[in-house]
Amino acid sequence: MLVDLPDPQQQVTPLPSPLSYTRNNHSSALSGGGFRASFYHIGVLARMAELGMLKHVESISTVSGGSIVGAAYYLLLKILLESKDDCDITDSDYVELVQKLEEHFLNAVQKNLRLRTFANPFKNMRMALPNYSRSGSIGELYERYIYRPLINVGDRPIRMSDLLIQPQGVEQPFHPCAVSGNPGRKHKVPILMINAVSLNSAHSWYFTAMSMGEVPPRNPIFRNIDKRDRYRRMRYEEITSREPYFLLGNAVAASAAVPGIFPPMAISNLYKDRRVQLIDGGAYDNQGIASLLDPDYMCTDFVVSDASGQVAATNNPRTDLLSVLASSSSILMRRVREEVVNNLIQIQDKHVAYFHLTHGLSASKISWLPGEKIEIEIDSSSSQFEVSEEAQYALSRIRTDLDSFTEVEADCLQADGYQMSQSALLKLKPYVSSSHLHGNWRFSQYQPGLKAGDSRILKRLEQGHHKFFKPIIYVLQGIAGTKQSLGLLMVSVPVILSLAIIFFLIYFCIEWGFGVSTWKIVSDQESFQKFALDLVPRIYWFLVIFTLSFVLSKMADALFKGSGKWVNRLYTVSKGPMWLITNAITRLILPVIFTIPINIYLYTIDRYFIKVMGK
Repeated sequence: MLVDLPDPQQQVTPLPSPLSYTRNNHSSALSGGGFRASFYHIGVLARMAELGMLKHVESISTVSGGSIVGAAYYLLLKILLESKDDCDITDSDYVELVQKLEEHFLNAVQKNLRLRTFANPFKNMRMALPNYSRSGSIGELYERYIYRPLINVGDRPIRMSDLLIQPQGVEQPFHPCAVSGNPGRKHKVPILMINAVSLNSAHSWYFTAMSMGEVPPRNPIFRNIDKRDRYRRMRYEEITSREPYFLLGNAVAASAAVPGIFPPMAISNLYKDRRVQLIDGGAYDNQGIASLLDPDYMCTDFVVSDASGQVAATNNPRTDLLSVLASSSSILMRRVREEVVNNLIQIQDKHVAYFHLTHGLSASKISWLPGEKIEIEIDSSSSQFEVSEEAQYALSRIRTDLDSFTEVEADCLQADGYQMSQSALLKLKPYVSSSHLHGNWRFSQYQPGLKAGDSRILKRLEQGHHKFFKPIIYVLQGIAGTKQSLGLLMVSVPVILSLAIIFFLIYFCIEWGFGVSTWKIVSDQESFQKFALDLVPRIYWFLVIFTLSFVLSKMADALFKGSGKWVNRLYTVSKGPMWLITNAITRLILPVIFTIPINIYLYTIDRYFIKVMGK
């Protein structure tokens, strides 16, 4: 379904600033966790729709995977609120809305957005330039496959300001926080906050339909402790140094720019002599709670859907450098999560509905006494939401990725969020309707299997933590039958042939251009030794030049700030033609060539796995 927007060239009356008034602000937080979190949150939204709670929500705070699905939900909500008068909207409309979201989101995710960031040869070439990255590319894919089918803005990209909701029957420009806004409405117009983190100041940054910028200090204690620069929030129409808007796809991409996987999302020409670099909001607060504590929004009741999972304990942790660094980061994030959630529940008590992916799992008490029996701390809460502990454990370990999710993975995550959230949501009685509805959810077919711990479902969920080679793993684990395995082999032939041709051409070009036989280097010891000896002098001189340029740039910067960059430019030129050739090959030629097997894979193996093996 599409909703038409007014001509962007028309003059829009500025909206009033938020006004404070005494009210109960029912808010929702959708955590990060890739598409795993997105599907889990859809199940939670489905339960809230049935309980008649969505009409009360006035603030929605989203992070990473929560932002991806939260923005899609918000566009559908915009359609509903702008097409019907407040008095004509019913709880059934919200159920129908989430049903559309459930169907549409799975279809979009099964396009494999992560891999599609490598599938366009022209964009791969563009990424060699400093003003475009893979984060920008996936932002465009979010818009193309998730958001654009829901809203019509013409030929231009979707802007954050396009999310502004002007409810049906309201003549004056509408602001949810104004006295004439939500207080007089039965069906509230929520404010969507898409959370990211600024690398410049390490502060939380969020986007709304009206403004963007860093979250102000919550109280004088925070202001006293934190002495870093703070990038003030601004309304889009106040921007004068660039176009006065920000794109929805880029805002979501910034919120989901996982460090190490996606580069930061850069915002140029906004603050004088500064370039803002934004990363995944989960680095600051993966649950999205901090934004709901912003004094401007005065949230009093909280629904926190937490699909961030938990790092499993291990008897023999790895001690190499990278493993320890990764574990340390996970430990810190876990600590922040526990403190933020605990603080919210302690302060708000009965006004918080909190549920998470490890709810219902057991833990062990390990004794130091030899021979003493290990005591198991049993969490019987899994019996309350009718998901077996084996299924819950497998669901909590599903990858936090942006690739294709199978029907089993997606529907089971939705069913889990739907089942688990009910008891917690019923705590917020003032927001629960007396007449409960029952939607026609596609994930309902998996509810009996999750309760019983069906082995066919468990086998597929247990493989859900793998990020690569899942079709092959399904064959090796016996999940795919003989017929499916043969089908996979047949659809794999075009990919295998394309890769074989590419590697043959690379082999031929190396042998013809450099007089080096790649096969001999790999198979013959003498050839390998000769190749290595020829390579050593080049590596030596490269290290010498690199070290000298580094030292000279630091010395130049110490004498005159900013002069070091000229030394680095001289170093770049001094690397000569060989550097230009290597850079052209690694950043232009190879990324373009390998789009061929990637596109073939998307339309053969990936589609076969999703449509046939993943059901």
